[in-house]
Amino acid sequence: MTLVEKLLAKASGNSYVAPGEVVFAKVDLALSHDAVAGPVAKVFYKNYGEDAKLWDSQKVVLVADHFIQVTDIRPEDNKAHLMYQEMIDFAKTQGCHLFDVVSPGEASGICHVLLPEKGFIQPGMIIAGTDSHTCTYGALGAFSTGVGTTDMANIFAMGDMWIRVPETLVFELSGTLPPHISAKDIILFILGQIGCAGATGKVMEFRGSIIEQLPFDERMTLANMAIECGAMCGLIAADEVTRQYVSERTSPTFPETIADPDAEYEKIYQFDLSNLEPQVARPPKPDRVVKITELEDIPITKAFIGSCTGGKLHDLAEAAAVLRDRQVAEGVKLFIVPASMEIRQKAQELGYLDIFEQAGAQILKSGCGACINSGLGVLTKEETGIYATNRNFKGRSGDPSGKNYLASPRTVAISAIQGKISHDLA
Repeated sequence: MTLVEKLLAKASGNSYVAPGEVVFAKVDLALSHDAVAGPVAKVFYKNYGEDAKLWDSQKVVLVADHFIQVTDIRPEDNKAHLMYQEMIDFAKTQGCHLFDVVSPGEASGICHVLLPEKGFIQPGMIIAGTDSHTCTYGALGAFSTGVGTTDMANIFAMGDMWIRVPETLVFELSGTLPPHISAKDIILFILGQIGCAGATGKVMEFRGSIIEQLPFDERMTLANMAIECGAMCGLIAADEVTRQYVSERTSPTFPETIADPDAEYEKIYQFDLSNLEPQVARPPKPDRVVKITELEDIPITKAFIGSCTGGKLHDLAEAAAVLRDRQVAEGVKLFIVPASMEIRQKAQELGYLDIFEQAGAQILKSGCGACINSGLGVLTKEETGIYATNRNFKGRSGDPSGKNYLASPRTVAISAIQGKISHDLA
């Protein structure tokens, strides 16, 4: 069996499963956030009774991060606060884990960065979340996938979910990564090769010498954007990098799982990335990818480094290396959003925040914000921006007439300095 097949076999109490089979898998952790938790709670109580209790309150985590900043750009929007309050009330009634706002409009962290950071994720787990980017946790050798409101209400009550065992696409990434090329460039390149529907309903498993070279934050970027290819999960088998990350945050209790040597895969892609150039995704889809050297001159007015994809400590380090002793171009606004309070603190200690401020960037509160058109940094009418986020669909990060180009944090920082999309610091 493949890695995902072994994980789902164990979780469903089977000795063997094959792609296409439907199983009921026990869930080790369930996640929801302020945009969805309230509606899930309503379905939960409606179907299981007003006095219904979670199957295991210690296996449910709720995070305030998605809509808590929406009034910064739409002051009249008071529905977000109601959704937030519904989540808080549910968490207090049920006694589950809650990461509330730490100050008005400021999250403890964005859920997909926060949960690994706080030690909730371990190799071998089965994780479900009411968010498509739940696939991020596959970076730790766990099977994690997004589910809908009704499915999560069932998980809250029963602790399991039905799932069709997926096929696995393997991405063998070999060679030596050129200087200044990041995981964002890699996943954009893959998106350009297979398209937004290239892995629909499947698992993308990343392997090879490139993976061995990537720090943990970068692995999370690969897994995070597997959903942009349509995948259920982006999976990386646990290794020493994973073990060190996990052991610094919790005491591992799940046995690690590896694929059988003779496991069968739907397809194995092999990419030598030794000559990979910076990649940029044109709007309005993440798979409209070109090498940055093939892009015409595109002036920008906004640049954004943040989100669960682009606001990790490694992302901020890449941006700081570019922005040190340089200035954001006149007419450009650069927004930087640490993905959690812990990351913000570490960035402060390392001097990154001072570098950003001296360069003329605006450092925003932690949260999803502009990535989902719900905070400062959104595109206004006819505006063009470059974002280190995961999606650039029309209206995703601001006015539908705006144009959002996706790139790595380094490319975004350089572009903010040059006033146009660029990878050239000269």
